Amino acid sequence: MKVRLPFVTLAALALIAAGCSKKAPVPVQQTIDLGVVDLSNGQQNKLDLKNGTTCTVTPRSVEGGHIMLQMQIEKDGAVLGSPRVEAIPDQPVSVSLTDVTLKFTPHLK
Repeated sequence: MKVRLPFVTLAALALIAAGCSKKAPVPVQQTIDLGVVDLSNGQQNKLDLKNGTTCTVTPRSVEGGHIMLQMQIEKDGAVLGSPRVEAIPDQPVSVSLTDVTLKFTPHLK
């Protein structure tokens, strides 16, 4: 009996330690790829992101041939975010929000 008690105690401790070290699953972030998006400089451009979510993009030309993209993400009338990013026309851009990444290539008309 004395030989088995340390072995059983050691096995129980190993199982408890293994059970406590489990990591919570990491949520997978959804990516929405809109491809090439035609935008008009200085004008609001509304994009449909599905499920009642929209993104209004207002591009403005800045120095160096770049454009500043002011965005507003809305769902059911509530603003989810207002990211702003500097981009190069005809080059892909990604914007990460809380649970989604928005990808597109801005093209000025």
